[in-house]
Amino acid sequence: MKNLVGKVAVVTGAASGIGRALAEAFGRAGMKVALADVEEQALARAAAELTGAGVEAIAVRTDVSREADVQRLADATIDAFGAVHLLCNNAGVFTGGLAWE
Repeated sequence: MKNLVGKVAVVTGAASGIGRALAEAFGRAGMKVALADVEEQALARAAAELTGAGVEAIAVRTDVSREADVQRLADATIDAFGAVHLLCNNAGVFTGGLAWE
């Protein structure tokens, strides 16, 4: 995609860290953004800051390990924006330790 203006991005893990940075970058590029995260308060803050900056954004509390939550995210995004052009499956938790353990 060369022209991102008006396109729709879905970002999981969007309440903080890399996910939040991705959501902000997509918003600055002119995209509409659906933010998803399990941390409801942080998610609401992130969405409020994006919309306050003029970005069309929605927040959908989503636990990506639950199929019903992911379906609700998809439905809410389509209802709000009509399409999805970019999906960043960024959600995850790092607990530390060695990968082979």
